Amino acid sequence: MGKLSPNTSDLVAVAGAALRAGAEALTLVNTLVGLAIDVRTRRPALGAGRGGLSGPALHPVAVRAVYECRAAYPTCAIVGVGGVGGALDAVELLMAGANAVQVGTATLADPRAPARVLHDLEIWCQRNGVTEVAELTACAHG
Repeated sequence: MGKLSPNTSDLVAVAGAALRAGAEALTLVNTLVGLAIDVRTRRPALGAGRGGLSGPALHPVAVRAVYECRAAYPTCAIVGVGGVGGALDAVELLMAGANAVQVGTATLADPRAPARVLHDLEIWCQRNGVTEVAELTACAHG
């Protein structure tokens, strides 16, 4: 399984290269490279200057990556990662084409976030007539 960075001009091509090289699944996406400036010191806020942007800000990037890679590689297993803090975030990634989702940054604030997301996803599915989560995978592709 390859975990791919969105820090590329053609993620779909990178995904294809990973699959051709033997990856059996894709994890989309890793963090975006970001930079924050400390306005008091007028210098980069992080020791290395730049760092990985994750959490809610990454979510739309992850949804796009999953959607585009699912369209290009319809049979590839995809794990959607990026800004999953609640059930609706998970639903969106599933609808874009993920077969599974990962909760990461949200666990820093709430170690029970993955269990909460799963519980709330089950409730969402019941309320929306979804009997199996797999029904959601790639449904946004029509």
